[in-house]
Amino acid sequence: MGYRAELTDLVRAHDALVRLLTENLSVAGDLGARLRWLYADGPAGPGEVFLLRCDDEPVGCAGIAVRQLWVGDRPLRAALLADFVVERKHRSGMPAILMQRAVKRHVAAAFDLTYSFPNDRAVAVVRRLGYQELGKMDRYARVLRHGAYLEDRYGRPLATRMAGALIDRAKHAVRVARTLRPARSLELEWRADVDPRFDRLADAMHGYFRIACRRDAAMLRWRFLQDARRPVIAALVAKDSRELRAYAMVRGARGGLAEIVDLLGDLDALGDLLVLLVPALYRRGHTAVSFRFLGDPRVAALLEAHHFSRRDPNRVVIVDAGLATPDEAAVIRDPRAWYLTDFDEDV
Repeated sequence: MGYRAELTDLVRAHDALVRLLTENLSVAGDLGARLRWLYADGPAGPGEVFLLRCDDEPVGCAGIAVRQLWVGDRPLRAALLADFVVERKHRSGMPAILMQRAVKRHVAAAFDLTYSFPNDRAVAVVRRLGYQELGKMDRYARVLRHGAYLEDRYGRPLATRMAGALIDRAKHAVRVARTLRPARSLELEWRADVDPRFDRLADAMHGYFRIACRRDAAMLRWRFLQDARRPVIAALVAKDSRELRAYAMVRGARGGLAEIVDLLGDLDALGDLLVLLVPALYRRGHTAVSFRFLGDPRVAALLEAHHFSRRDPNRVVIVDAGLATPDEAAVIRDPRAWYLTDFDEDV
């Protein structure tokens, strides 16, 4: 059998992509809409697709979505690798390596940097090709309602629920007391959409974290607000000017969990945001709150200072410097330089 990797676009690869992804991945929702979203509609530009062919029949695929990342004060064009699939009977190793070598050559010559969140099966392939493992996304969690947690740990449902209610009331009183200082000048504004204030915040944040994707209004609307599971926006605003200081994108999940799928603001603003947000989520009935992050250790320290516990690191992040300068490449390889949240993934 003769294998070859072919670079193409969504229009020409659409039918093959739909078939390959449907047959080889667990895909939820409208796959055609997802492909248009990821490879055609992104604010940073259209993506590309590699098809792996065996005797002209598509037997694998690998996608390249486009993001704009700021490294210091310079915007870089980044390739986000996605949708890596090879049909089961062609998973001997060599076909996947052949396709991923073609992808790596292409992105190294066409993009300033490459990053990805490969699944467990793909990690070995990308490591073999020379991508650097940056680290794993850590999940930080904070319990808001303790009854179910205590019951899972100790049993005795009636006693643990009563104890949980007492703990909840005491902890909530402390949280509310801590809101008094930031509440003098700041408040949470719950929103369903973004506005020009998010553009101004994105401009102000350039260079604050050494490597971060631009999060302007258009990018946030594209990334989160076209989804049926769109998050609600907790915007931290100044009471006098109504200017945006920070935001959290919050999505409800099973069991009353509140998932923070993105945060942005300087460290002081993020601290004030968490002080106001946690009791607000409790009042909204959530049982716990979680946030996934990899990067700047100041953010990890901030989360721990706000009683978020580090849980299971579960998604590998890989990177490679393409057209970036040698100085930029050194920064790209440093996990402490990044600011990565669920925002950065391809789903």
